[in-house]
Amino acid sequence: MINDMYQPVTIRNAILAEHISVFESHIRKSASSHTADTYSRSLRCFLSFVMQDRKFKFRIKDFERYKAHLIETKQLKPPSIATYLTSLRRFSQYLVEAKVLPRNPAKLVHVQSNPISAIPTFFSSDELVMFFDSMDMQSMHGLRDKALFSFMLGSMLKEQELLSLTIADTQTLSINALIKLPETISEKQCEVTLPHFAKEALSSYLHKRFPEVMIQDAPLFHSLSNRSLGLRMSVRGLRDAFQKRMRKSGISPERQKVLSPYSLRHTAGCIMALAGKDIEHIMQRMRIVSPSIAQRYVNVTQQAHEAGLHQALHMLDYNH
Repeated sequence: MINDMYQPVTIRNAILAEHISVFESHIRKSASSHTADTYSRSLRCFLSFVMQDRKFKFRIKDFERYKAHLIETKQLKPPSIATYLTSLRRFSQYLVEAKVLPRNPAKLVHVQSNPISAIPTFFSSDELVMFFDSMDMQSMHGLRDKALFSFMLGSMLKEQELLSLTIADTQTLSINALIKLPETISEKQCEVTLPHFAKEALSSYLHKRFPEVMIQDAPLFHSLSNRSLGLRMSVRGLRDAFQKRMRKSGISPERQKVLSPYSLRHTAGCIMALAGKDIEHIMQRMRIVSPSIAQRYVNVTQQAHEAGLHQALHMLDYNH
């Protein structure tokens, strides 16, 4: 624990809630909706903690106690804890600039980050088959999810990048087509190579969804829930759909705990390494700036082969 040299500051719950609301409105004007939602969720958690704690006075030890709450009570993983603390540091700095706090003690509170795993979590060949076979191609839910997760594996786009796309973004999509992601997601065009199996899944989904005329500015992947039917699918909706498919797939409960939508991206990286692609190719396709991160996929080539991923090379249009 860092020596606490900060004087206690008491802010009434109602006043703190008002400051959070004002801060959230500023964030929504300058950040993506996903980032703004993350800040909102984390700060509501913080406000709830302060209201229950009843002794939070914006000292280092108070922020450390909140971090312990995230670890022990909320049982969040280090990446989530880091996100929550980042939101809190930004909010605390806002309070400093608003002359509510004299300093920002939150900037001295950090979470122990885990070193980058030497073995990315990826699907085996059998698990890929089980996962995609869990999707009913006679229903809109099944067609959407098959297109969504095939696109995710084939394009290697991240969740928010994928969900930001509109119908118009895919009208000229072909091998080596360029997609311009919204500036809130990326300021650069990225080269997206969509393999045949993903293009087929996307085509089936879109023709079912738009039997006559496609609406160009409609979100590429839409929500099918009652509350947000037809609207842009959310990250939470994507993750819920992933978990639903995992439960139906028959993949073991132990593996279900470690596999995530991001595992599809890792799987694509492993498939590229198995296909003999070099570090530069992997970096370009996955838009990775660090060679050491791309090197991880080459390092696990043997494990990927043992997992049968050589049988999945066709999924990225690589030959066996």
